[in-house]
Amino acid sequence: MTILKSNNMKWLNVLKWPTEIYEDIRQWLLVRKALKEPETIDKFNKFKYELRTDKIGRIYTVINVPEELWPYEKKDMVWPWMVEQLRELDTLLLELQLNELVYPVVEPIEGAPSYLVVLTPSTESLTIIKFLTWLFRCGFLTLTYLITNKLIFKLFGVTILHFLISLFH
Repeated sequence: MTILKSNNMKWLNVLKWPTEIYEDIRQWLLVRKALKEPETIDKFNKFKYELRTDKIGRIYTVINVPEELWPYEKKDMVWPWMVEQLRELDTLLLELQLNELVYPVVEPIEGAPSYLVVLTPSTESLTIIKFLTWLFRCGFLTLTYLITNKLIFKLFGVTILHFLISLFH
């Protein structure tokens, strides 16, 4: 397997994407299971920014910026304050052992001094580009195998599999 780890041969690794999909689904199932536990629900409700969940395993809340940070001249103090709030949220997630399974997306809410925080499990491998790349790799390797198999059959009169087996007898 060392050959598949080299930079020149990395594109031959067709098992990488399916294992990434498996890992993402496994983590998503762990998060969904944890979100249904009464202890988790209780801690989410008691957190100062009541955390809510949806059916697909996302956790979300709205964090309102305090009035003393609203003036324009204090705008540069908002993000450090926000980071402190996210640190408190991370502490709660650490207690529930979810901090490494969910990733935050923080977006300002237009027209309000608030931020929407959405925590989602990883879905990096669930993209159409990765699927199409994987499909291309599989097709390329299949075509290469078929051409090589035909060539070996013409030269030696046996298929690749029979040829490889005969090398070890």
